[in-house]
Amino acid sequence: MKILVTGAGGFLGSRIAASLLAQGATDLRLHVRERPPRGLIEDLQVRYPHARIEWVGANLLARGMLAPLVEGVDCIVHAAAGMRGAPADMFANTVVGTRNLLDAAGQRGAARRIVLVSSFSVYRTEPLGADALLDETVPVEPIGIEKGPYGYAKTRQESLALELAQRYGFDLVRVRPGVIYGPGGGGLSPRVGLRVLGLFFSLGGRALLPLSYVDNCADAIAVATLKGSPGSVFNVVDDDLPSCSAYLRGYRANVQKLRVLPVPYPALLLGSRLLVWYHRKSKGQLPAVFTPYIVRSMYRPLRYSNAALKALGWRQRIATADGMAITFRDARAPSK
Repeated sequence: MKILVTGAGGFLGSRIAASLLAQGATDLRLHVRERPPRGLIEDLQVRYPHARIEWVGANLLARGMLAPLVEGVDCIVHAAAGMRGAPADMFANTVVGTRNLLDAAGQRGAARRIVLVSSFSVYRTEPLGADALLDETVPVEPIGIEKGPYGYAKTRQESLALELAQRYGFDLVRVRPGVIYGPGGGGLSPRVGLRVLGLFFSLGGRALLPLSYVDNCADAIAVATLKGSPGSVFNVVDDDLPSCSAYLRGYRANVQKLRVLPVPYPALLLGSRLLVWYHRKSKGQLPAVFTPYIVRSMYRPLRYSNAALKALGWRQRIATADGMAITFRDARAPSK
């Protein structure tokens, strides 16, 4: 089976390629925007000398130019997405790129199996009660616009993938990681808090931080690719999750001293209501970055399940304590 991995030059995509090879894949096509990172192909070829590994440079926004990328592949692991930047760029790189890729595959009868790397952000968590269980049975957002640019883009991406899977007859598997972290991936998630005017506002408090160490996440996606049944959905989250405040304590002790202002959940919710009120009163002079919907969705304490993934055979390779230690060590390195 020839497997195409999109975004293979990125933080997660390069590790997905390695995990697929480690779990028995022997024929990979790696998609990169222009050229592979230095040493990526050579390192994989040394580690897996009997595998066929090729790369194709392509811009997924170049509709009609993706035939060489998808030609002859049996499965697409779609990890490329817009993670940062202006909302329009994030939407284009996540949603438009997905449409172009799946249209190209569908119109050529290629890649009957699609594995979409989605996100926890698609879940409609706002109605859940405190300490409720977030598993694959929780409904997704109908639109996602209230989750902000990233949540909206990922929600639309999933909706589009389902639509195109039905149109072209793809076998679609969706994997939804929580907070992916590790060396090179940044140390502090917005779920933990935000830096503003020299202060770090601690927002997550006692809520569990749904971490997925990048190598564990890549292993999970590889397992889902090789073993997941058509139509299945898998949450990707590690065991032994820390609270947001515990993670922040570790960061402060091992990476950087921060002036921290804890914001309890009730105060954060009240502040979001005041922000929305002033946003309307001032006619948009102060952006309503934190709405009550976002606060209830992101910062209410929840529990997380990876039972479906474990039933498929996935096991956490890097313990959470070790993953945090590696991440903190990388974040405090002089080159950072």
